[in-house]
Amino acid sequence: MYQRAMGITKLVGSDENRYQSYTDYSQVSDWAKTNVKNVLAAHVFNGTTATKISPKANLTYAEAAQAVRNLLIESKLISE
Repeated sequence: MYQRAMGITKLVGSDENRYQSYTDYSQVSDWAKTNVKNVLAAHVFNGTTATKISPKANLTYAEAAQAVRNLLIESKLISE
């Protein structure tokens, strides 16, 4: 979902190796790896902690709202 929104806003992440700092990235399903890398690279999603993205956990409403906010900020559609 966030990857599609990034396409609409033309947001491209610049931190391409950021996913490597998350110890549980290997748990991401193969079909989602590219999208997760892109969303992390754009700083749309920052993980549940500094070293975990918790790919098998349910996303909370607060986390989803924060990711939307991050997307809008990174896309320069709103200011912090």
